[in-house]
Amino acid sequence: MAAGRRQKLARELEGRVAFERRAYLLLPGEGQRPAYDDYVISHRKRAAEMEPALGFAIPEVGQPYPRSSLPAQCVAAAVAGSHPEAMDALEDALFRAVFVELRDISSGEVLADCVRKAAVPDAEALVERALADDDCRERVFTEHEEALAEGVHGIPALLVPGYAPITGAVPFEALRRAFLHLVEEQNP
Repeated sequence: MAAGRRQKLARELEGRVAFERRAYLLLPGEGQRPAYDDYVISHRKRAAEMEPALGFAIPEVGQPYPRSSLPAQCVAAAVAGSHPEAMDALEDALFRAVFVELRDISSGEVLADCVRKAAVPDAEALVERALADDDCRERVFTEHEEALAEGVHGIPALLVPGYAPITGAVPFEALRRAFLHLVEEQNP
């Protein structure tokens, strides 16, 4: 889920819920979706209507789509390991790059820009190491496979043990009510 909504929910339910970031590869392979099409654009329009404050850009049919989400997830894993305090800012920068600026987050240059925006030192070197790290790539694929096994097939996604995954651009108030219900159910 977008970092801002997750942060807001975590503050409101402080001490009663915990979030664990896990990788999910929207595009695990290279070039699986070469260009934006009507299907993707329709979802983008819906998200823009639901959350206008997030500033979703609406691409044109045929505009190039990000080649893969694997590089961004590898960089996120590297930042989480070395600078966990920067993860919220990195997620925000990655979100803006993809959904507001329509940039390709498989590009090392775009990723380094996102890492810099998250105030992580030596962004270019971190990105270079992350993209060359086969162990990191394997961890990301493992987390992705675990998500698929849990029934996750989209982003953003929340997994609550014992419940079906919550995926997609769910309005904040609906998430808030669901989590309040879960918290009250667990701690009557």
